[in-house]
Amino acid sequence: MSSATPHPGSWPVVGRDTDAESLVSALGKLPVRAQILTGPPGIGKTALAGLVAERMPERAAVSIIGLSELAAVPLAAFSPALTVLGLPVDPAEAVPALISRIGRNPGDFIFVVDDAPRLDDVSAAVVYQLARGFGVPMIATARLGETLPAPLAKLVLEGFAEERRVRGLAVDDVQELLHHRFGAVGRRADASRLAGRTDGNPLYLRMLVEAAHREGAVRVSDGVVEIEDGATPPDLLQTVDAAIAALNEDDRAALRFASVTQPLDLDSLDRSSPWPRRMFDALLARGLLVRDAGTRSVRVAHPLLSEGLDLLGDDAAPARTYAIAHLRSLADPTSRFKAIVLQSESAAVDAVDLVWAADHAFRSADFEHAAAFAQRATGAASVPAQRFRAYLVLACARSSLGDLDAADAAFDAAIALTETGSTRAGSSTSGSGEVAEASEDEIPWRDRALLASRRGEHLAFRRFDVAAAIQAAEDLQASAPPTVGATLEPELRLWRGLVGQMHERTSETEADESPEMLVRGAVASIMTESMNGRTAAAVEAASLLSDAQARFGVLDPFAAAMIGFETYFGFLSRGEHERAVEFAEQRRATAGEGAGIWTSTVAEHRSYNGRLSEARRLSALAVDQLRWRDPFAIMPLAPAIRADLTAKSGDLVGARDLLNAMDPAQRSEPKALLMAAECEAWLAHAAGDSARAAALIEAAAEQAMGVGFQLVAAISLGVCIRVGKVDRAAAMLEAICEQVPAEMRLFTALRDVAVALRDRTPGRMPTAASALVAGGMAPTALDAIELARRMRQDAETRHRLDRVALMAADGVDAPLLQRRDSPVISQREREVAIAAASRARSREIAERFGVSSRTIDNQLQSVYRKLGVSSRDELRAALHETGLLARSAD
Repeated sequence: MSSATPHPGSWPVVGRDTDAESLVSALGKLPVRAQILTGPPGIGKTALAGLVAERMPERAAVSIIGLSELAAVPLAAFSPALTVLGLPVDPAEAVPALISRIGRNPGDFIFVVDDAPRLDDVSAAVVYQLARGFGVPMIATARLGETLPAPLAKLVLEGFAEERRVRGLAVDDVQELLHHRFGAVGRRADASRLAGRTDGNPLYLRMLVEAAHREGAVRVSDGVVEIEDGATPPDLLQTVDAAIAALNEDDRAALRFASVTQPLDLDSLDRSSPWPRRMFDALLARGLLVRDAGTRSVRVAHPLLSEGLDLLGDDAAPARTYAIAHLRSLADPTSRFKAIVLQSESAAVDAVDLVWAADHAFRSADFEHAAAFAQRATGAASVPAQRFRAYLVLACARSSLGDLDAADAAFDAAIALTETGSTRAGSSTSGSGEVAEASEDEIPWRDRALLASRRGEHLAFRRFDVAAAIQAAEDLQASAPPTVGATLEPELRLWRGLVGQMHERTSETEADESPEMLVRGAVASIMTESMNGRTAAAVEAASLLSDAQARFGVLDPFAAAMIGFETYFGFLSRGEHERAVEFAEQRRATAGEGAGIWTSTVAEHRSYNGRLSEARRLSALAVDQLRWRDPFAIMPLAPAIRADLTAKSGDLVGARDLLNAMDPAQRSEPKALLMAAECEAWLAHAAGDSARAAALIEAAAEQAMGVGFQLVAAISLGVCIRVGKVDRAAAMLEAICEQVPAEMRLFTALRDVAVALRDRTPGRMPTAASALVAGGMAPTALDAIELARRMRQDAETRHRLDRVALMAADGVDAPLLQRRDSPVISQREREVAIAAASRARSREIAERFGVSSRTIDNQLQSVYRKLGVSSRDELRAALHETGLLARSAD
């Protein structure tokens, strides 16, 4: 018997083909359900996830790595992906950029999430939003017994994720591994023993075999490999410890330093580093560090190595101390935040850093850590202004998390500091009325205005106590310098609109705005000016918001979601509905934490388009997204939209239940009020009371008009057209059109349709209805056309109405209120007409459909008669006019 020394080989992924095929199949089904692989450390979860990604080559794998030591750093898990995708690393910019890149093209990507329980909160939230909200496939790994982060646990509870236990390797799999490793057949007895001792755990198996190899306990003879591994430690973590223990003290310290700073850019190390570059190169060579793809940064090769370092009991203080100093030296916000997180785990952090970290986390939408740091800062800060800022961030973070009582308490504490400070410090204005510099005991007026603004948002949009928000803002205006009080004007106008009050500026004083108040005022103005149809003013407000964020960075985690509403409403008001919905879809993919408001917008848009199935799907999705993040209190509107769509679908009981479930305070919001009124109108019409249906809409629209919400009022008045009660609606639309520019063609189309019906002039209907279809209100146009067809009219008008109806009906799956007995032309007539207009001969069309040429000629004559044409050229022109030919192959 001869023997030979084995040569190291590579370790393949074996025994996973069936599992991988099953996972690929599951990820390809709709709705997409994330796959979460569970099992003990080293069982092969990561390898299996990678194999699945390889078998879906049409998708780019986005690698997301959860690390316990970076779990407090927002978006740390996405660090490799951000670099590979070329996206910014600051969370405030990275989150919307990620959702824009991936959410816009979910079919191009697959998430591969390693160690999901160790994800930081922001990364987990982004994964949830993209997986749940945009259908991005995800395969994640989690160790047995560890708790998934709340967003991923929510995916499981909602039925959009499946947990799968990863099995160990069988004896045959172990034999295949040994054959690949040593080029010889493994003894069955050895393979069985190894499989049993490791429970088929591939990582543990590899460590056992390699340890036996190092100790000379592996022999290859006559094509057979024999392994004696009795002395190998059976515990996986002990084996990892042994690998780390083989390093000297300096190497272990360098590895620990890399672990707490990862990803570590080796070029950023200065000459004062205790560890020269060659030490990290050596750790790379030994496989303990790996490079981030496409970068010069390195990270620890496996989370178990970090855990093994902790178990050794070495003094971690020197590496941690230098890591903190190193991160602070980098001077970027993300590194500074990581340094504060590390320092806070073992030492005191001064109040300035705590307040800064809380504010940074809040701006990054990491509300849990914002609240935690702010809470610590309230106890550490001795200067009232610092404590005030800490309580303000704490209140805002708790409000965003839905912990409303805790938010109230923090807001009250901040208010108390303003009262104490003003008593002790006296007035903070100069004799000329200008804002003077505040002492360290005084809360500056600008900060007090910010408190009124943020508390008002909390009261109006989460407590639904709009009157209290208005009162607090008015109280501040009464005592503050005029330049500071003026900063609250945009929000006061919005809040007053919520309770049906018109708000005029109380003064012409120029606002002395802080950057934060500038942003908040711009957000409020975008909303109010867009709803009022004043697109120029809305565009100006959006420009101010964009400029402020470019100059000062992200000051509000949700402000960016509002950018673009002025553009959407501009397109909509001008009757360019296709451009409007295309723009809204783009913003839905780029709005980050504010995606829910855009999903709700698209759902409502599709409802008015008559795309009922799509609208219902989007409406349900919007409710899910808004439950997760609802920065602008759109949630009151979302269930109203669902109720309206449910009524349109014929489920009248379900619609009534949804309406009854809404909080009365929520229903008072003007947009929700109008949508709820539309649902009530559907229910009334279904009960045979069209007059009441119109009266409900007229009353709600009048209230909206009273606060200047002209656009939503006009759109809702379309319901009066549909139920055939147009007299008062026509007058109201005429009044609205007197207040908006003539180029607002959606307004004028609604007016012209209503007036044509009121005045019984059907000849004016085709042009008006065509404009209404272009404005996105095809069901309203179809009902109006049917009402006009019942009036006395000439043949040319009837044909023109039929052509517009043919155009409007394309793609509409919602029921109409004014039914006609049959479509303008049948489906077969439509197919024959398109073929004929595309220059196909009757014989060719007949062969295509398997009928005689005479049958085709008869069908063409029927089409000619119905559409009022007499030749194929006129038919071609008519079909181009309706858009049918342009959407079909010539």
